[in-house]
Amino acid sequence: MSKPLDSPPREYGTIHQPVFRADHASYRVIHRAPDTTQTKEPMTSHQTENTAPKNGAPNNAAPAAGHGPQGPHGVSEDPQNIYLLKDAPILKALLSLGVPMALGLAITSIYNVVNSYFVGHYGSVEELAATGYGEPVFGLIMAIAGLFGLGASTLASRKLGEGQPAHEIHRVTSFALYSALGVGTIAAIIGFILADPITGIMGASGGSYEPTRIYVHLMFLGAPLAIGMFTLEQLVRSEGYAKQSMYGIIVGTVVTCIFDVLFIAIMGMGIAGSGWAMLLANGASMLYYLLFLMRQSENFSANIRDFSLDPAIIKPVVAVGAAELIQSLNLIFAALLLNNLAASYGDDTVAAFGLAMRLNMVPEMLCMGLCMGGIPLYAYAYGARNGARVKQALRTATILSVITSAAIIIPVLIFRRELLAVVGDERLVSTGEEVLVALMLAAVFNAVSIVFESWFQAAGKGGPVMLMTLGIALLFFPAMYFGNMWFGFKGLTWAFPFTQGLACALGLVLFLATGGSKVPPAEPKVEAEGSEGFDAQATAAQPEQKA
Repeated sequence: MSKPLDSPPREYGTIHQPVFRADHASYRVIHRAPDTTQTKEPMTSHQTENTAPKNGAPNNAAPAAGHGPQGPHGVSEDPQNIYLLKDAPILKALLSLGVPMALGLAITSIYNVVNSYFVGHYGSVEELAATGYGEPVFGLIMAIAGLFGLGASTLASRKLGEGQPAHEIHRVTSFALYSALGVGTIAAIIGFILADPITGIMGASGGSYEPTRIYVHLMFLGAPLAIGMFTLEQLVRSEGYAKQSMYGIIVGTVVTCIFDVLFIAIMGMGIAGSGWAMLLANGASMLYYLLFLMRQSENFSANIRDFSLDPAIIKPVVAVGAAELIQSLNLIFAALLLNNLAASYGDDTVAAFGLAMRLNMVPEMLCMGLCMGGIPLYAYAYGARNGARVKQALRTATILSVITSAAIIIPVLIFRRELLAVVGDERLVSTGEEVLVALMLAAVFNAVSIVFESWFQAAGKGGPVMLMTLGIALLFFPAMYFGNMWFGFKGLTWAFPFTQGLACALGLVLFLATGGSKVPPAEPKVEAEGSEGFDAQATAAQPEQKA
């Protein structure tokens, strides 16, 4: 556990009786004279008036099991996570939240390259191509995960910013967990039964059909674990636990590498070994996240009794999650179209696209990590109606994303042939070189597009996310299809940067059209029961905080 961050200083020597207000996550403290009508237990030598037991409470009274200290409205104010969302300087907050996420995703991307090495080096080109053919299934699984994970996590962060009671957030997290596991199980059953025809639909044939079929079966088998893992990881990040999110990713990566060596290099299981290693790794990461949340978070509930189908929960979750689902489905159809178009040029071309996309994932995942790490920050500030903090966070995130993308893309472009040669032969290098250049240029535009998408998701703006997702689809599919028809391999390859450039422009238009970084006005302030008599005193003692 990292060292707690500095929190605002506390005053001692005066009894503080807080008056809670519903408009902000923070609360006002009104200084009142001690109530001399109540009998107080004598303080021990280690107690101040702030820490002495109240009204005869036992000296060693402990919080209820599973619950730590609570802040206003019953929401945990752990300085290690909430301070980053609420009060920390923007650059510090973004780096603290985004860098662990970016590193975790980059580690995953690097693992994908390493996994390609094991499959390609100890297996065959057909097995390496199977990892590319299987991408649509992976996309489908992650689409389901995004529906519940991203939708619920942004809702939880906004509720934290609004100062909602912990039991309200319990309903959100329990809904996310059990919905993800239930739908994941259904997807696994249906997918496992239909794996053979799905393999054919994805374009696999000849020598690559059997390896792809095996890989697809194993991915569907592990769908509940993959969906549950991603959903829990999103809930961990929703409270600002960025390092713990990264630790879970590292756990999965280490487990996968161990079993890759065992299953592929030692036991010679080939693509089947890769599938089993991925399944076990997702299970290990899911267990880590579940145990962490149950031990550390007051706002997480694994209790089935907290599960609710309340429309007030389903609607905002689906509003954001559905856009993520459609975006993932777009990626699935794009991968299907790409596989079928690239297959006409041979398995070498399919393998080259798969490998280049894995290399391209390194800068993309770093930028995505920085922006996704910022989603809880945007959502919390949006819920707290802190427009200035939102604006500064978005500006800083854009600069960081572009700089990070350029820092990775430039050396990859310079040493692209050497990187490709590590995995494949000369045929793969010559084919993959142009693909890698095109995808790296696309990543530059993607670095900015991710910022727009992250903001829309954090603010619960499902409409703009949906329009941006559909816009990308309407741009990309014709560009890829007609590019291949008119210009062949080059047209297919350069459809990627063409589409991403237009998507970046579309994101800017939607951002400006929906009010930019503006937040809704603060709700009318509501005094807690019994505090009416002190309202004038509160107003005089401390000015109202502006939204």
